[in-house]
Amino acid sequence: MKSFKKTLLALAIISSSVTARAQFDPTVRDAGSKMRDEAITGHEYRANQRYAQEKSQTLYHRYYYPQTQPQAQAHPPLVTQQRAKDLAGEIRKDLKTSDAALAKLKANHAKEPEVVKLIDSIEKHHAKAHEVCGMLEDECIKENSDHKVCAQCCTDMWHELDAAKADTDKLFKMLNIKELETPKKAEPKKTEAKK
Repeated sequence: MKSFKKTLLALAIISSSVTARAQFDPTVRDAGSKMRDEAITGHEYRANQRYAQEKSQTLYHRYYYPQTQPQAQAHPPLVTQQRAKDLAGEIRKDLKTSDAALAKLKANHAKEPEVVKLIDSIEKHHAKAHEVCGMLEDECIKENSDHKVCAQCCTDMWHELDAAKADTDKLFKMLNIKELETPKKAEPKKTEAKK
């Protein structure tokens, strides 16, 4: 009977140490952690892709489109060369962050030809967006930059990223990556009534 109790005690100690290790050791993972990591990586990738697309659209509508209109000739540009260059740099940064997360997904699914094919298509759209972003940056640093060229660069970037977004939607469906839940509001703390 004593040996049985010792065995139970030993099992309890081992079990509690494994549980404690699993809670605090990032190398110990539960069954769903890979799926959660992949979903977060996918959403990180898609969010940065969306940021880049939205910034190209903003840059187009706020700064360049008005300058391409005939009545704009009498008005000074709405954006400084430096601000336009900064925004182009932000677009490039968002694309690089998106590309890094996409590379993680590609590495996780390297043996799945359909997934790799879709990711390759997304990478091509991103590469073209990077290229156009470089053209925009080059145009921005010119003393007399052409607003029509800048507007076309923003348009091209937006459409490349829109094509990448369509492929991303297919990729999420293929990998069964669900939309992230809306963050829940924290319940207000109840205060005790004063006595």
